[in-house]
Amino acid sequence: MKMNRIILFLFAFSLCACFDDKGNYEYHEVAEITIENIPEVVEVLGNSDHIVVKPKIVSSLEGEIGADNTNFEFGYRIEKKSGGVMVSGQRWVDLNPSKTLELDTLAAFVADTYIGWFTVTDKRSGIQASATFDIKVSSPTYEGWMVLCDEGEEERVRMDMISVISAERIIPAYDLLAPLGLPDLKYAKGIGFYPNLFASPNDVIYVMTGEGTYKLDRETFKTDVSWDINNIDFIIPPADERVVCYTSVNNSSTAGALACFCVTDAGNAYAQVLGSAGAAFEYPVNTSERGKAPEYKVAPYVGVSMARPGNASTALLYDTDNRRFVGWKYNYSDDDAMQTLTPLPDPENGLFSFKTGMELVHMESTRYSNGLVYAVLQDGGGRRRVYGINMSGNGFVQEVKYENMDAPDFDKATAFAFHSQFPYMFYAVGNKVYLHNLGTNTTYPMSTIALGEREVVTMLKFNLYRQCSLGQLNNQSEEFMARQYELMVASYNTDAPDNNGGKLGFYPVDGVNNTVTKRVEYDGFARIKDVVYRERR
Repeated sequence: MKMNRIILFLFAFSLCACFDDKGNYEYHEVAEITIENIPEVVEVLGNSDHIVVKPKIVSSLEGEIGADNTNFEFGYRIEKKSGGVMVSGQRWVDLNPSKTLELDTLAAFVADTYIGWFTVTDKRSGIQASATFDIKVSSPTYEGWMVLCDEGEEERVRMDMISVISAERIIPAYDLLAPLGLPDLKYAKGIGFYPNLFASPNDVIYVMTGEGTYKLDRETFKTDVSWDINNIDFIIPPADERVVCYTSVNNSSTAGALACFCVTDAGNAYAQVLGSAGAAFEYPVNTSERGKAPEYKVAPYVGVSMARPGNASTALLYDTDNRRFVGWKYNYSDDDAMQTLTPLPDPENGLFSFKTGMELVHMESTRYSNGLVYAVLQDGGGRRRVYGINMSGNGFVQEVKYENMDAPDFDKATAFAFHSQFPYMFYAVGNKVYLHNLGTNTTYPMSTIALGEREVVTMLKFNLYRQCSLGQLNNQSEEFMARQYELMVASYNTDAPDNNGGKLGFYPVDGVNNTVTKRVEYDGFARIKDVVYRERR
């Protein structure tokens, strides 16, 4: 009995304690947070499109939560769906450091599938809700115009691209190679490209700079120091030389080029005969005997026929020490012969001497007259002239000579381009572009190329499709094929407040009226040095 009274007392005491304690706490219902309007998949073009998400947040107690509600914090992050490191050893990247409700950020990621995580946190209770969505980043490098630039006063090498996603969607993408492994380099020189189908699809793309030349992965554009041309294409890597010119010589086969040539900033030329296993650059060819030390320097130009396959198997270079043209010719009967350059002998009753005694200012390969190579030369008095050497038929035929040209400020021109359908030479002086009709010796200022007072032309060029020279690209539209005969005009605004004052305009050429008209123009580039179309089959 005594024990029962004790239990009853303790129960009563406990009950009273509970009643007394009830007034010491406030009980709150926990809010349920729901997230709406999150897409299942966001598809974007890397380094061009923005990842945009506009969620709707609803609290079971407070209703819809606005972006200005300071009781809630929002977050977005991204990580690879397949796992692995995103950048700098981290597995994920904060997409929204400002913690805003809506996301709108550049898709600055390589092509891959990612997971996006969205979180909303009630800062009062610590309650958090989240939602995930896929982010599919496609490559802007698949097809389009590769635009090689120098950025800023330090002339940092930068590759932009005008990406052709479809015939209806063509958009610029900027600074593509920075996240893809290209070392921090300076002084852009040019882009080397040729389509190669030997053994397997293995198109060659090289970025040439004053501090090294690097091969890009044909699909992703990824690269790193192991893709230096010295490691990829040379048996004996040259010391203290950097490749600044790279081109191919046509083959009778549509599978790829007969050979590739490169010229270094030291003035040495190298030949690489393709179509066989282990093809590589070996000894310099600017010598009279294979394996000997170079005997003279050559200019950073290689002239070839851009006409049909099998039209020629020769290359034209220029000896800057002796101021003369030298040639390379594939010799099927003597493997050693194809590894050296040879001074070109003057023909009887020729138009000019191959030993010009002049400075080579510019040399350009065209399809005009079935494979004409134009050379702009300057004598000791500063007067310039144009020679034309036909590369068809495996020879070096002197075809045209243009002297005493009625071309204003031609001696001051810094950029040139020769048309492959008409006898037209375009040249630029400052912010002015001129068309010189070589056939009539008449010059026409291109008033339709209107540039500002603080703009300067950095490049003139016609982008001839290399696959046309190999008998490919036969299934393309007439509109697409016509693009290679449009004059590309690159300019830079020196008053640009940032490093993005570069523009690239495309101008169809009227071969009857000696005029051009602007079809389209793109901006936002750095100082453009070279443009090459990334062809697809």
